[in-house]
Order: sequence, then C-alpha cells, then structure tokens
Amino acid sequence: MFSEAPEGGKMTKEPLNVLMLVSSYPRSKEDTASVFLRHLAHSLSERGIHIQVLTPAEGRGGSQMEENVSVHRFRYFPKRLQKLAYGSGILPNLKRAPWLWIEVPLFLICMTGSLIRLIRKHRPDLIHAHWILPQGLIAVLAKYLYGTPIITTAHGADAFALQSRLSNWLKQFVVVKSDVWTSNTRFTSEAIGFGYSASLPKPHVIPMGVNVELFSSGDRTKLRRQLPQNELLVLFIGRLVEKKGCHDLLQAYSLISPGLRARTTLWIVGDGDEGVKLREYAARIGAEAKIRFWGAISNFLLPDFYAAADLFAVPSIEAESGDTEGQGVVLLEAFAGMTCVLATRVGGISEVVRDGLNGVLLEPHDPRQLATAMERLLSDESLRARLAKSAFADVKAYGWEKVAEKFEELYRQISPSNPNSSLVSPLF
Repeated sequence: MFSEAPEGGKMTKEPLNVLMLVSSYPRSKEDTASVFLRHLAHSLSERGIHIQVLTPAEGRGGSQMEENVSVHRFRYFPKRLQKLAYGSGILPNLKRAPWLWIEVPLFLICMTGSLIRLIRKHRPDLIHAHWILPQGLIAVLAKYLYGTPIITTAHGADAFALQSRLSNWLKQFVVVKSDVWTSNTRFTSEAIGFGYSASLPKPHVIPMGVNVELFSSGDRTKLRRQLPQNELLVLFIGRLVEKKGCHDLLQAYSLISPGLRARTTLWIVGDGDEGVKLREYAARIGAEAKIRFWGAISNFLLPDFYAAADLFAVPSIEAESGDTEGQGVVLLEAFAGMTCVLATRVGGISEVVRDGLNGVLLEPHDPRQLATAMERLLSDESLRARLAKSAFADVKAYGWEKVAEKFEELYRQISPSNPNSSLVSPLF
C-alpha cells in the first residue's frame, strides 16, 4: 500500500493505474453526458492516480488525453449509426427506437474486446466499473480472466430498471463477485437487494459530488437581462425523459394563480426524447410565451442559470420501467448555486434534500400539490433564502476532493500492492 522511502524520508503512496469502464462520458468540453464521471476522473487524477476511461464512441473512435485523463472510445457499429449510448441514455433510447437492440450484442462484444486489449497493454491495478449492467458484468469477466480486482458503482438506472428475474440475478451476481461495490445513495443499494438479502456484501455509500467553486460562481444579472424587471424565474435542468417528470412541472405551472403566473417565467434546460411532446404541451396550455426551452447547455454555463433562478424544480417520478433518481446531481449544483430547491420524494432524493431544512419535498405525480408548493415558495423570498443558505452549508460535504479521497481509499484497499487484498488468480 505504501512504498518505503529512503532512510529518514517519508512513506509515499504507490502510484495507482485505474481503468474506468463506463457507458457514456462527455464527448467534448461542453457535453453534459455523464459529466460527473469526468469530474471524478479529473479529481482522482489530481490525487496522483493515473486514470484511463473506456467509453463508447458516438462517431469516430480512438484514444486521446483529456487534461491528465486517458480516454479510449470504442466503436461498435458504423460511426453514423452509433445511437445506443448517448442522448437520452441506453434504456430510453431502446424504448424510443427498438431497432437499436441490434446494436446491443455488438456493443457488449466491442466493449469486452476493448477492455481486454487495454488490460493486456496497460496492466491496470484495478477496474472501476460504473453501472452494474453491463459494465460491472464485463469487469467481472475480466477479473476472472486476468485477476484484475474490480470496484463496481451503482448509479441508479442500473438498480431501478431492468426488473426481470434474470437481470436481478445478474446484478446481485456482479455485486457479490466485485471486490468492493458502492452506490450513490442507500436507496440505490437497497434496490439491488442489499438489506433484503443476507448474501449480499455491504455497499460503501459514496455520492457523486459537485464542483462547489464552479457552481457558486454564477452571475445572477447576466441572464436576467432577458426577463422583465422583478420577474420570478423557475428553473428545470435535466434530460427530458420520463423519469424527470417535466410534464408534471408544466402542468403545475399552468395551475398556479393567474396573477403569479403572469410574472413568473419557466426555463427548461436539457434535451431528450420527450422534448417535442413537452413543447407541444406548452403550446397547448397557451404558455409558450412564458416557457422557454433552452436545449442542452454546457456544464460550464450552468452556474449562471442557477444564479438567475428564484426556484429550482426537480419534479422526478418513477418511470414505467421502474427507473427513477438514484441521487440527482443537479440538486447539489443548485445547492452550490444557493438556489432554493423544490423536489419530489422519489429514489435517493430524500437522502439529499431535507424537507423544510435545505429544500422542500413533496409527493410525485401530483401537479396540483406541486403548483401549491411553487406558489408558496415564489411568494416568500425570506423562506427561499433560508433554505438556500442551509443547502449551501450542506453541499460542502459533497466537494469532489472529498469524494475522490473516499474512492482512493477503496482503490488502495483492493490494490495488488496491498498485502491484505485477496485477489483472484488469473486464467491468463
């Protein structure tokens, strides 16, 4: 775990070479796809850990350095037809376009082959698989082929969706065979079966983090120049997919009192499969003049949006597939931006938002209750300020440097350089 220094010197940490296996990763500096993974990778790199990321390509594949992180993008289909991994996410993409199922076997084969090539070439100390299926399952295979220890992290969609007998067995199989597994909230770990099955190892609950410095640096006046003076602004940021509950938010906006609605604007930031339907609904309720759809916005520009908003709404629900919020990183971004949060009590959200203390929680699938809560908060500036101040105090515990430190501790526990780690003998 630690190397011996020359006599009289200090003990130094052995360098670690970690290979992250992911199903999506930002394709550019502006891209928001799984942007939390980029922040984690860079935070670990700043701690002296050599991070490599294996992720699907959308267009051309290949390898490149992104700051101090080596990113390898594998192709799994003709480049213009690779539509499985990005956009709304794998499961929503499959629901929208069932023909994409023909890409799934090639996706799995190409990810496995690319992982094997990287293991042979770089000999990583360990593999960190993000999402249990399919990345965790592929990492378990690599563990038994090459003896490489693995840590598997559940983020939410992998825990809540794909609720068949086979998929549930596969999830638990991956968890049992991993050297360590983590989840972003306790709710996520319980969805895998921990707490109900005595055979499952205990997870390490490590939430994804937030760049507090970045999201607290927003300029409130920059975007508000586009609004009438004294206008109230409600903000939504997220993928426009079923589990985000954005339709309920639009309906709730239409239900607030006419006088308040006349001086309240709703901004929707993000894109996804439900974008067209949501725009049509906004037109149908006659609110298109007061509701603006921004589309996808660079992560680096979001602080100004949070700063401009008077209220940040997270109206998430449980989708028909069972998918819901594992944690809700946007909550932390809003906390850091000192924006009052109104959210629904689903998934792991209630482990982040404490009702009446750092935000307001209400039941999902209830636009009228959502409208009532919006009216209450928009009409009480002092209440919004108190909740936002408390949220900002809480968010400091979610800084990326703290999250990266916790993951490094786990890495070193299972690293081959740790004499107490128990490794599987490789087949090759």
